[in-house]
Amino acid sequence: CQWRNGALYNSVTGRRVSAIIPVHVLGHPVNMDPILEVSRKYGLKVIEDATESLGSKYKNQPAGHLADIACLSFNGNKILTTGGGGMMVTDNGEWARQAKYLTTQAKDDELEYIHGQIGYNYRLTNLLAALGCAQMEQLNEYVEIKRKIATTYNKAFEDITGIEPMREAPWVFSNCWMYTVLVDKEEFGKGSRDLLQDLSERKIQTRPLWQPLHQSVAHAGSFAVDCSVAERLNRDALSLPCSVGLTHEQQNRVIERITAIAATYAR
Repeated sequence: CQWRNGALYNSVTGRRVSAIIPVHVLGHPVNMDPILEVSRKYGLKVIEDATESLGSKYKNQPAGHLADIACLSFNGNKILTTGGGGMMVTDNGEWARQAKYLTTQAKDDELEYIHGQIGYNYRLTNLLAALGCAQMEQLNEYVEIKRKIATTYNKAFEDITGIEPMREAPWVFSNCWMYTVLVDKEEFGKGSRDLLQDLSERKIQTRPLWQPLHQSVAHAGSFAVDCSVAERLNRDALSLPCSVGLTHEQQNRVIERITAIAATYAR
């Protein structure tokens, strides 16, 4: 980027940069201090995507309360769900009022339906909001279950070569939303997609990590820097069953199969 006339610009696209959007992935918060330092230096807003880290903490501060604004998804696979929809949170009262105005159709006169701006119908229904409130009351219990599942997997895989569990930084308390491992094909004997297929044949569902945006056809024209780490994670990562409803027996099935594969290819 280039700094000119009191603003930051992307030196390739020429577009002004006005915000940073860190994404707390798989339940583990981003190291926020360097990001906040850069944002203050260049007058940028920071918008947390805290969807996957609800209940997690960064240096004892809750994820979603570390920046100017945070956004949360309540999609069906998240640790707290309403089946769909989401929420924006901020300590800035004026931003909150403006967001509510825009998401409730931007009506300036509700009787005559006068709109001063283009608005949207982005509200959760009362029923889904009530479901979300009830889910929030169970968040601490859900996080405890997720962390126990992760601990069980970690212990089971600690002596398996080629399976690398996610680590937890010393300054983080993770909700362990999606238990994900890196699969080294040379060391383990199968790559992540081969392991996915093997488990699928035994009715065990797993998922790869998401395709990096710079490799997406829909975003082919977007600016990107070197994303080799993201590419490696997409190639090698696999998320294992870890729902709060996962039973001990079901988790053992996953562990036993992965252990059996490791024994087959052990050198």
